[in-house]
Amino acid sequence: MPVAKNLQEKDVTSTQIFMSDFQILILLMSAAVLLVCFSQKTRIPYPITLVIGGGLLSFIPDVDFSYFDPNLLLTIVLPPILYHAAFWTSMQGFKKHYKEICSLALGLVVVTTLVIGCLFKWCFPDYSWALAFAFGAIVSPPDAAAATSVLKRFPLGQKLITILEGESLVNDASALVLYRIAVAAILSGTFSFWEATFDFFYMALGGVLFGTLLGYSFQFLSRRYLDPVVGVFSSLLIPYIIYICSTVLDISGVLAVVAAGIIASRIIFKHQTSLRRMLGHVTWDMYVILLNCFIFVLIGSQLDEQTATMSWDQIFRYTGYALLFTFVMFVIRLIWACIKGTKVYFHTQKDPELVQILKDGVIIGWVGMRGIVSLTAALALPFNLADGTPVAGRAEVIYIVFCVILLTLVIPGSTLSYLIRWLKLPTLPQNDLSEATRKNLAKVAQEEIARLKSTNSVSDEEHLLLVDYFHNRYRLWQLSGNHHQLESARKKVVQTQRRVLLEIWEQGEIDDKLLAQIEHELDSEETQTAKVEI
Repeated sequence: MPVAKNLQEKDVTSTQIFMSDFQILILLMSAAVLLVCFSQKTRIPYPITLVIGGGLLSFIPDVDFSYFDPNLLLTIVLPPILYHAAFWTSMQGFKKHYKEICSLALGLVVVTTLVIGCLFKWCFPDYSWALAFAFGAIVSPPDAAAATSVLKRFPLGQKLITILEGESLVNDASALVLYRIAVAAILSGTFSFWEATFDFFYMALGGVLFGTLLGYSFQFLSRRYLDPVVGVFSSLLIPYIIYICSTVLDISGVLAVVAAGIIASRIIFKHQTSLRRMLGHVTWDMYVILLNCFIFVLIGSQLDEQTATMSWDQIFRYTGYALLFTFVMFVIRLIWACIKGTKVYFHTQKDPELVQILKDGVIIGWVGMRGIVSLTAALALPFNLADGTPVAGRAEVIYIVFCVILLTLVIPGSTLSYLIRWLKLPTLPQNDLSEATRKNLAKVAQEEIARLKSTNSVSDEEHLLLVDYFHNRYRLWQLSGNHHQLESARKKVVQTQRRVLLEIWEQGEIDDKLLAQIEHELDSEETQTAKVEI
C-alpha cells in the first residue's frame, strides 16, 4: 500500500497548492472590486488605484503573489485585450494616420530601445550589452490596456485617440521581437544584425498574414454554422488559438491577433445578427474589464517580492535610476512626436495649425504608460546562461521595470487632466456626421414604410403607427443628444413603469415568467444607449 499512500499524499499536496492559488486569485479580484469602487468615487483612473492597492496587498504576511509563469500570464491576458482593442479601432482612421502610428510603434520603439539600452549600460557598466538592450526593449512599448483605460476619461480629439490606440496595438509586436533578439544574444553571447533584421520582418509579416487567414476562416465558420450564443463563446477562444498557433510557428502572435480583430469587426458589423452583436459587445466588455483589473492589481502585488532581497540603499538607488529612465523616455517620446508632427505639417500644410500639432505632440509624449507586457517580459528573462551561470542583473532589471511601470501609470494618469486644461486643448466637437447619418436613416425608414403601404403589406392603421414610431424614435435620439434633461426624463418614465410592474407582481396579479419577459423589455428600453465600462 505504500504506492497508494504516496499517490494520496501527492493528491492532497496538489489540492492544497490549487486551493492556495485559487484563494490568492479570489483575494486579488475581491481587492480589485473594492479598489475600482474607490477609483469611481474619487475619479482617479482605476489602473493607478489598482497598482497602488496591489502594492499594499503584497506586504500581507504569508501570502505569496509571485508564483506564476510570466509566459502563461502573457498568453492569458494579452490576446483578448489586443483583439478587443483592434475590434474597436477605426480602420479608416488607422489608414489615414498609418504613418504617424507606424512612426510611434516601430521607429520610436527602436530608438527608445537603443537610447535606454545605452543609458542602462552607463548606469550598470558591469552588465552585458545584451541585457541592456533587453531592458530597453522591455520598457519601450506603451501598454494597450493602460492607454485605453486612461485616455477614455479625457475629451481628446479623435485623431489623437486613433493614433495612440493604433500605436498601442502594434508597438507590442515590435518591442517583443526586439526583446526576443536581445534574449537570444544573452543566451548565446553573439549577435548578427542581418539575422536579427530577417527575424524581425519574418515574424511581423508572418503574423499579419497568418492572422488575416485565420481571422477570415473563423468568422466564416462562426457566421455559417454557429448560433449567437455559441458564436459569442467561440469568439473568446479565437485570440487564444491564433496567438498560441503563431507562437508555435515562431511568428508575431501580437500582429496576428490584431489583424484577426480588425477583420472580425468588419465582418460582424456587416454579416452577423443583431442578437450576436449585442451579446458579444456585453460579454467582451465585461471580460476585458475583468482582465484589466486582474492585470493592474497583479502588477502592484509584485512590489514586496522585488524588494525582499534588497537593502534600503539599493532600493533608493534603483528607484532613482527608474526615475531617470522614465524621464528620458518621456523626453524621447515628446521630441519624437513633436518633430514628426512638425515634419508632416511642413510637408502637407493640410493639418491644423502648427501650435495645435505641437500641443498634440505634448499629449502623445505624456501618455506613454507601461503595463503588463513590460512586467511579464522582465519576469520571463532567463535565470541562467547556457553554461549554468546566473544572468547578472536580472533582479535589478525586474525591480526597475516595476518602478517604471508604476511611475508611467501614476504620473500621466494623475496629471493628464491638468495638462489638457493648461494646453487649452479643444474638447470633442459635436459629431455633425452622426446627425446627418441618423437623418438619412430616418428618411430611409419613411421610404420603406411607404413602399410597404403601396404593396398592401401593412394596413392603414399599421402604416400610421410605423410612421409615428420611426419619426418619434428619430426625434428622441436627436433631442437626447443635446438635452440631457429629456434623456433623464425618459429613464425616469421607464423606472416608474418597472416599479408599478413589480407592485403588480408582488400582489400576485402576474406570474414570474411574465414579470421576467416584461422587465427584460423595460431593461432593453432603459439601457439602449449604455455601454459596459469603468
